[in-house]
Amino acid sequence: MLQISEIVKKTEEMFDLFNKHFYSNELTRPAITVSPDGGRGAYGWCSIQEIWNADDEKYREINLCAEYLDRPIFELASTLLHEMSHLYNLEHEIQDVSNNGYYHNIKFKATAEAHGLHIEKHTKYGWTVTTLAPEAEAWIKETLGEAGINASRLPVEGGSKGGSKKSINRSIKYVCPCCGTIIRATREVNVICGDCGEPFERA
Repeated sequence: MLQISEIVKKTEEMFDLFNKHFYSNELTRPAITVSPDGGRGAYGWCSIQEIWNADDEKYREINLCAEYLDRPIFELASTLLHEMSHLYNLEHEIQDVSNNGYYHNIKFKATAEAHGLHIEKHTKYGWTVTTLAPEAEAWIKETLGEAGINASRLPVEGGSKGGSKKSINRSIKYVCPCCGTIIRATREVNVICGDCGEPFERA
């Protein structure tokens, strides 16, 4: 039987283990959530602001996107550690992204690689291609084994909220490769981003 509470509990336990091993318990545990990616195409995210309130204490959020939970445990762990790197930088007021949060700079790479990750550069999004460092992978295998979360949310036709089918969207999506701004058009167009000076690319 599917129990979402058990999935969240496992991700919370992973956070606590990683916080102790990789961060010496320096991080404040955020709200750990599991929800759809909302069309972002991301494996997860860390909120910039403290968006949860409990007993007059405010917390940030780390979300693991429900569509991608059933990836191998090492990939799920690298996503969580990626978001924990953002959390560390937020708590230390280190600006690690630019262009509306899409481009990961060298400061993100430095924090991530100091805490169990290996980071390579993406041509559009900067230092964001994330894998576990060999030592981290070995420790996670020894500590957690190789069993992952054998559940994920299926994509829903007509949008992430489900319900009745919606009319087919025939618009063409374009994305600025620099800042990530999205536009849509009903036909093929050649448009340049006014902020970045880069031509939009068809997504």
